[in-house]
Amino acid sequence: MKQLFLVISLSVAPCLAVADAQADAEYIAAQTLTKELFEGALAAQAPILHSAIENDLRKKGITLSNPERFFEILVEELIDEFTASMQRQTVPLYLDKFSPEELAAIARFYATDAGQALIQKTPELMIAGAELGRQAGMQAGQNVEERVAVRLEAEGIDLFDDPSLMQRLIDALRQ
Repeated sequence: MKQLFLVISLSVAPCLAVADAQADAEYIAAQTLTKELFEGALAAQAPILHSAIENDLRKKGITLSNPERFFEILVEELIDEFTASMQRQTVPLYLDKFSPEELAAIARFYATDAGQALIQKTPELMIAGAELGRQAGMQAGQNVEERVAVRLEAEGIDLFDDPSLMQRLIDALRQ
């Protein structure tokens, strides 16, 4: 009888671990891939998206008289389906990338007050991060041409068969 119990428990235990891992992965996805998160991500990119969509519509002869309401409806219709799809598609990724023990620990963290605070503040952090990224990109871009010119010269890199073209590139980068 003990052998039978051992065989049954050994054959069932991996299934229980997978079931728990599956439940943990689903919980993590539900907690982290939220409607609010994607709304935050869209809000960070809203000016670019609005401009691109409005330009596309204008090319089709359509000018929106109330673009704010149009984009409100667009986002409402997009977010729910997008959120559900992302949650569904991310669960297998979590199961592949994390062990059952890691998933359990992550799920336990998200169930804490600190985990919930992180989840609630993530959209705001994304928006702030996008602005910081924009600023950092502008700052990095201001000096990139000079840095590229210096590196090309310092490393003796020649990108052209004609040496005069290489010098023209370096001169253009320094203007």
